[in-house]
Amino acid sequence: MTGTDGAGARLGERKARMLLARIAEPYDDVVRRLVATYGVLDLVGYAIHDGRTPDGVGLERLRTRLPRAQAVDDDQICRALGLRVLTPEDADWPTGLDDLEDPPWCLWVRGPAAPADWAGRSVALVGARASTAYGDEVATRMAFELAERGFAVVSGAAYGIDAAAHRGALRAGGTTVAVLAGGVDVPYPRANAGLLSGIADTGCVLSETPPGGAPARMRFLARNRIIAAVTPGTVVVEANVRSGARTTAKIARELGRHHMAVPGPVTSVMSSGCHEEVRLGATLVTDAAEVAELVGRIGDDLAPVRRGEVRPEDGLPEETKRVWQWLRPRASVSVDELMVRAGLGVSDVLVALCELEERGLAEQLLDGWRRAGGR
Repeated sequence: MTGTDGAGARLGERKARMLLARIAEPYDDVVRRLVATYGVLDLVGYAIHDGRTPDGVGLERLRTRLPRAQAVDDDQICRALGLRVLTPEDADWPTGLDDLEDPPWCLWVRGPAAPADWAGRSVALVGARASTAYGDEVATRMAFELAERGFAVVSGAAYGIDAAAHRGALRAGGTTVAVLAGGVDVPYPRANAGLLSGIADTGCVLSETPPGGAPARMRFLARNRIIAAVTPGTVVVEANVRSGARTTAKIARELGRHHMAVPGPVTSVMSSGCHEEVRLGATLVTDAAEVAELVGRIGDDLAPVRRGEVRPEDGLPEETKRVWQWLRPRASVSVDELMVRAGLGVSDVLVALCELEERGLAEQLLDGWRRAGGR
């Protein structure tokens, strides 16, 4: 009897995926290969029925967790906690996850914001937990301005840059999304429980770890791929050379997403990872407008052209500017001296001086000409 003929068929695809999430870690390569060979529904059915596949592959690594997983009523838990479960067959499933070699079996979601509504116009802001005041300010401001532009801000709800990004988006009244390593009902870090509650009120908290699941080191690394895949672009705001935020940026780069980094002082250890990302090809960004131009809609989200100070002499013809640059602000210069220094004939110098005088940039004295303030 195959899995689809027996236990797997009785479960259905959605329940099979939920059960698999409880008995197999998303980073388990052995299970991934088994899923690629047999599919989720059949594999779970084989594990439940007799613990091996039709071709004799043992499934002990799945069966060890089965009794405890089967004792959990996920439907009741979802109703009690106000959660919903998404699988790849659902319309709200964030399709960017399908680009991963190891997409989640399913996602538990807490909060009103549907991934299908925000994923296409979103940005991941990630960075150091031990952030500096500079990094916190940049992350907060960037998230605030991105939220004002209609972008969802995605991060991991950790201390430091993550928390600053979430708070910035919330202050703007925008959508922000927290991707957790543990269950969506397990606030981590606990000091950010209030922040996570605020995120769930207007945005959403999501995880591939079932409710009640504790955060663990490997789960943190696994959740980084979700942050990178679910958004069109990732910004590293502040990070050390060795940093989980850089792992997220690396995954974004490998997926063909925009990967960006914010520069900092070259003397700051907490910006060294950002500078290394730029060396590896990340786009250097300094504000929300530059981020929006990269990940936003072509033509609609262009960043303003940066211009320096506009000076009265900027629009002068070339020969007129050559005369103006040799005028002094506090002492007069003769026409003869201007001819020599500017390399122009007397008529050209006089024409230039008349134009400068009309523009309020030069004034004639008894013994020559000097620079004026300009109109």
